[in-house]
Amino acid sequence: MPTKTGRREKGTGSIAQRSSDGMWIASITLPSHGSKRRRKVVARKKYEDAVKALREMRRELDKAGDLATSSPTLATWLDTWLTRVAAKRLKPRTLTTYQGYIERVIVPAIGKARLDKLTPTHVHTLHDYAETHGLSSTSTLQVHAILRVALRDAMREGKVTTNVADRDHVAAPRKAVTKRGALTAQQAGTLLSSVASIPDEAVHWSIALLAGLRQGERLGITADALDLGDPEKREGVLTVSWQLQRLRWAHGCGKAKTGGWTCGLTRAGACPQRTMPIPAGQEATEVHGGLWLTRPKSRAGWREVPVTGLLYDVLERHVAATTPAKSGLLLHRNGLPVDPRDDSAAWHAALKRAGLPDVPLHSARHTTATLLHELGIPEHTRVQIMGHSSATTTAGYTHVADPLMRDALGRLGTLLAPQIEGA
Repeated sequence: MPTKTGRREKGTGSIAQRSSDGMWIASITLPSHGSKRRRKVVARKKYEDAVKALREMRRELDKAGDLATSSPTLATWLDTWLTRVAAKRLKPRTLTTYQGYIERVIVPAIGKARLDKLTPTHVHTLHDYAETHGLSSTSTLQVHAILRVALRDAMREGKVTTNVADRDHVAAPRKAVTKRGALTAQQAGTLLSSVASIPDEAVHWSIALLAGLRQGERLGITADALDLGDPEKREGVLTVSWQLQRLRWAHGCGKAKTGGWTCGLTRAGACPQRTMPIPAGQEATEVHGGLWLTRPKSRAGWREVPVTGLLYDVLERHVAATTPAKSGLLLHRNGLPVDPRDDSAAWHAALKRAGLPDVPLHSARHTTATLLHELGIPEHTRVQIMGHSSATTTAGYTHVADPLMRDALGRLGTLLAPQIEGA
């Protein structure tokens, strides 16, 4: 290390004494972001400490390729990250979920810690906070994932040099093994038989059980997405291209200096300048009362599902007996979209009337997957039907030209048909 007066090599940093207070200032040039010149600067009372700090910076720069030049708190960074980074790539519903976990869990637990001073201990503290505040293992795992992604982006911007939430530093919390309820073939047939005389419910639960659609995908089916094809062949196509979701409004008035919001209201939906944070490039249309049509959650979710057998019959009757809605939705009540909460309540009521176990609505989708598996349908065909991301094809869509998909759902309908007819 050179003396106080010696010249140092270009790029190795410099040390100088500040005349105003006598502090020794160690600085080092960092990789530029665009045209902006960047330096890392630290101040020490003693020259020897400045030398030591410069060595540490040089070593860390060689190792990580960059250094953080500012040290906001984790809470400050997460606020910036949500509005400037995450909002551009997340679906509106996912963004709302992230905001909720950050506000309720991450910030209260470790938000005051400086971003560049985070350690694995902070991550363990976050896990403990989540557990003691009643979060499930699934929610705790999601909180951990949010922190990991936010720190990954902080690394990309040179704000931290280490992601303390990645698996090299802290293991992600384990998700508890749970057995999600699924109806048997006999129970599924019993349910469809019990609602056969209730047209509105017959079409909803037939689609849920015979096509395996998610709730939002089913409620978001548009009339033009259903092609019943040739009535003689009784084979059609249902295109899954939208999902109906209740999205959360955001304040458009800005935060007040004294805390809270400029409008003086707590609930964002009541803000006179409320906005819906739809990221640029993402399609979304408000249908009614906070219910929006958005694109499927993943590329594989945008797919075509065969319509055959029982499902064809139910949909054909529904189309013939239903007046089209102005919203363009295939499934509606008096022209209005079906609220997901009302839809869930109707599912549980139908199970109760049929004397069946009270399982979550998502179990209908799980039932479809389970029955297809029991029928011996190959995994690749099952994931295509269910719209899982592992089934993404090179074209980005699943085409029902594949006879395996039509055969699979035809066999599923055949499996349930005797139960319905004999009920």
